[in-house]
Amino acid sequence: MLRAFIFILFYIFIHNNSFSNVNREDIINYLEGFSSLESDFIQINNNGDILSGKILVLRPGKFRIEYNQIPLLIISNRKKVAVINKQLKSIIFHALDDIPVGVLLFNKLSMRDIKILKLIEKENRVSIDVVDSNFKDQGFVEILFETNPFNMRKWTIFKNDDSKTEVFFNNLVLNKKLLPKLFDIEKEDPRKIPWKN
Repeated sequence: MLRAFIFILFYIFIHNNSFSNVNREDIINYLEGFSSLESDFIQINNNGDILSGKILVLRPGKFRIEYNQIPLLIISNRKKVAVINKQLKSIIFHALDDIPVGVLLFNKLSMRDIKILKLIEKENRVSIDVVDSNFKDQGFVEILFETNPFNMRKWTIFKNDDSKTEVFFNNLVLNKKLLPKLFDIEKEDPRKIPWKN
């Protein structure tokens, strides 16, 4: 679950000169032009399971993903990432530098390894397929935009085992003021105080 969402979150912040000229500037301006993102989402897994939740991103370095059907909360506070299971009252930490999304949550982006596989335009929509050469054995991500008005609508993760995960956005809002406490790992830590590190 975490690996899938980290994989798709990584591609929110892509920037690469291999875009085609058509809609290139719109895509780049959109993906680089926001300081925060908030959206409800519906996630359809390859086995047909449907989950919903909310995703929040605050540049630089912070994000929060919370599911409605399962007691899972994922938070980055700019320094580390915490995966919290509310039911088990457990927490697992990851270094922000150890996950692909880490460097991309900051304003200065380094995208030497991103490759655009294709860009397709159809009616009021444009989609791009992107892959990171460091993770090409995991598959690629398709990002779907509506062009009028220009807005991100869907992520689809295609894995190399022919499985896919779809994430649909609903009520997506950019540049909304988000409260710092939403990214406070200590506040969300479900363990008893003596066990906290």
